Order: sequence, then structure tokens, then C-alpha cells
Amino acid sequence: MTINQYLTGRADFMEVDAKQFYRLLFPQGELDTEGSYTRGKYTGIVTAITGRKKHGDRPEIFRYSLTDDLGAVDIATASDYFCICRPISYAGKKASADMARYCYAIAIDVDKIQTSRSGLPVGLINLWERHILAIKRLPRPTAIVSSGTGIHLYYIFETPLALYKDAIFELQELKRELTRLIWHDTIVNIKSVHEIQQEGIYQGFRMPGTVTKNGGRARAFITGKRVTVDYLNSFVADLYKAKKTATQKRGKITLAEAKAKYPEWYEKRIIDGKKPDTWATNRNVYEWWKREILSKATVGHRYYCVMTLAMYAQKCSHYDAKHNPDPVTLQELEKDCFDMLDHMESMTQTDDNHFDEGDILDALEAFDSKWIKYPRAAISYRTGIEIKENKRNRRPQDLHLKIARATEDILYPDGSWRANSGRKSKAAEVLDWRARNPDGKKIQCHRDTGISRTTIDKYWNVSENETTEGGVVK
Repeated sequence: MTINQYLTGRADFMEVDAKQFYRLLFPQGELDTEGSYTRGKYTGIVTAITGRKKHGDRPEIFRYSLTDDLGAVDIATASDYFCICRPISYAGKKASADMARYCYAIAIDVDKIQTSRSGLPVGLINLWERHILAIKRLPRPTAIVSSGTGIHLYYIFETPLALYKDAIFELQELKRELTRLIWHDTIVNIKSVHEIQQEGIYQGFRMPGTVTKNGGRARAFITGKRVTVDYLNSFVADLYKAKKTATQKRGKITLAEAKAKYPEWYEKRIIDGKKPDTWATNRNVYEWWKREILSKATVGHRYYCVMTLAMYAQKCSHYDAKHNPDPVTLQELEKDCFDMLDHMESMTQTDDNHFDEGDILDALEAFDSKWIKYPRAAISYRTGIEIKENKRNRRPQDLHLKIARATEDILYPDGSWRANSGRKSKAAEVLDWRARNPDGKKIQCHRDTGISRTTIDKYWNVSENETTEGGVVK
């Protein structure tokens, strides 16, 4: 018995075609109409990868607006292209986080489903008959899409959720915990939690009616009712509940409400008219992460490795004559990511866990200002690549350097700490350069002093408990 045979054999499931599925996801009148730009109305986005190359060896990709008539669904299903769609509506044709407006569903990808020696999908049977129906450990999905080698569980909301900042964070955490619960060792073949494929709420999924990895067509089945956030919350610990999202009212916040709720933002952005802050990080950060991916990426973390590359590209995309004279462009990022595709796919060990163009496309959406301050610890956890923290004893950089300079003046008022047989030590040179350039970067220090990056990394930070003796940091 195959996955499709199990799904079609259940009397409580109803198979639907692609248009019926997307009408369930985006109800009549929800999306904007073709050719209109109605205030407060938005559209979905269908992305189709043709498999052909265009100039610069970049893959040829088409993007279609999914409007209320669902015409883009007909285009996708009539083609042999690899087509994905997100359960999100957007303002415009760019499927980026800053253009996302409403979330219509949480969709969870389940790969590596356990099978018996005879091919029976025991993982899927356990998921439905044991974890959902019998012990009610997992929420019942509204729909299941058979993607060829795995399944997608769709929890479609009764009312679409406006993607405010708080809602985005809460939905990410809720989806992350639901994914962890679903990827149970009686459902999927994994050896540790690090193999769980965690994906964000913006992840796109193979569309029903379009080609699958094994050459068939994805199929959709209605398996339950629409859900509420409260219903999903009931399956997770308090830490992961989307509390604010569960009580939010649909609609935009007014400027007057924003003034009362976010006074600092209002003064800065509305009264003073300041634009959002940008970064001018040197492209060396981007190049460093490319090397990290090629040498350290592992199965289960490939998507987040590429997603992080897009984040770093965004950090390094702003021109600054001094700090970043050679910014990273989106075109360069796209080429680099697709150049990595063969390397990432070479890690695949089973047919239900391929890494393809769709994964690259979704990861590229992180080339967006909303991801520019994504925390180091989260990157390290999700990519499986350790990124060591700069040791400042939990102090901001400017305060840390003030303490370092004050310590230097107190312990060595005559500047003798710099002496080492008439010559500065490398540690002394680094500390001296930092004292003269409090906002300087490591690459600038390297260029000014000629000291190797390894040595600069070693002596970059110093605390009040650290002293120098003979010019050597102890």
C-alpha cells in the first residue's frame, strides 16, 4: 500500500482537485480580482520553475499572481513545471516577508515517513490512527496533500491572520513546536531532533495537480474542518502558544493606535521621517558563510543554511564607501545559491528527502530587511553550524571598549603595556587599534595593521579582568 492508496482508501477523506483545494484555502472574495488594485485586498503568488536556463546560467522562473478567479492554478496544473504556492497573501508580486499580509494556514511538511519492508506507510497510519484519532496527541489537519514522497499537513484557519510583528513570531514558534510533535519517531525515520525539517510560515509547498519528484502529480484530500489558533494552542505547552495571535482582530492598526502603542516608532518614523536603519556589513561575512555551508552543511539543515546565506547577503547588500564598497547583489546571491544545488542534493540519502529548486527559492525570500537582525543563536541552532559569540561579558560593544581603555590607563598609565623589548605585541597592537577606532571592524584592523585575521580574532575582545604583562594578554 502506498501513501496515495491509504489516503484514497479512507472513507472520511475526500479527494479534491487543485482549484477546489485553493478555493478552500482562499475563499471566494478573499483575494483581489484580476487587474484590480483594491485597497485592503491582496493576492497569492505562484512560483513556477521551468527547468530551463537563461542568461547568466540562472534558472528560468515565472511568478503569477493568484487572484480571486484562481486562474494561476490552471496555468500551474497545465504545465510540467515545478510549482509552489504559499498559504500567504501578499501586496504586490514579490513573495517577501515585508510584503506578506495574511496567513491562511499553517502547513507542515512531513518527509521520511516510516514504511514496512513491504512498502506499507506505517508512519502515516500511526500519524492518523494513533496520534490524531486514538490518543489525540496531534491536531487534525484540514487537508493533506500527497507530494509524491511525503505529505503536507494543512491547518487552514477559520479567519486569516494579519501578519503583525507579534503574530509572525508567535506563529513561527507555534509551527516549530507542532512540527517537532509531528516528527515523532513512530511516524518518521529520524535518529535525533536535529534531523527534523523545521520551516518558517513563509515556506512554499508543491501545488496539488502539479508534477512531483517521482513524476506523478500531487494530490489533495480534505481531512477535517478549518481550525482556530486556540485549537492548535491546545496541543502545545504554554511556552509555544500563540496567545496574542489567538485574540487578534482582523484589520489594520490605525496611525492613532500605532502612536499610542509604539510612541518611539511613531516619533522616529512619522514625526522625524527617518527611514529604517540599514546595515553596511562587509561582504567578507557573506563569503565566510558560503565557505561554512560548503564544508559544514548537513542533511536536515540545508534549507536554513541557504536561508542564512540570503540573510547575510541582505546585511552585505548596502553600499558604504568605507565599510562595504563591494555590496552583494540579489543576482549574485541567486547564482551562488543555485550553484550550491548539486552539492546540497548530493547529501540526499533517501528518495523522500531531496533538496531541490523549491528549497532554494524559499530560502531566497530571506533576502529581506525583516531578517537582518535574526539572532546568532537561532542561526547556529537551525543550521547546525556553531557560531561562537564575541565575548564581551554580556556588555554592549561601546561599554566594553570603554572599560578596556580605562583598565589600560589605570594599570599602565605610562603606556608601558605596549612595550615588549621595544616592540608592540600583536595583542597590544590590536588593543591599541581598537582604542583608536572604537567603531572599527576586524577587516579594517587587518588592513591597517597587517595582522592576520586569526590573530585579530584571538585578541579582539578584552575585559577588565584581563591584564597585559610584557605586552601579552593573559
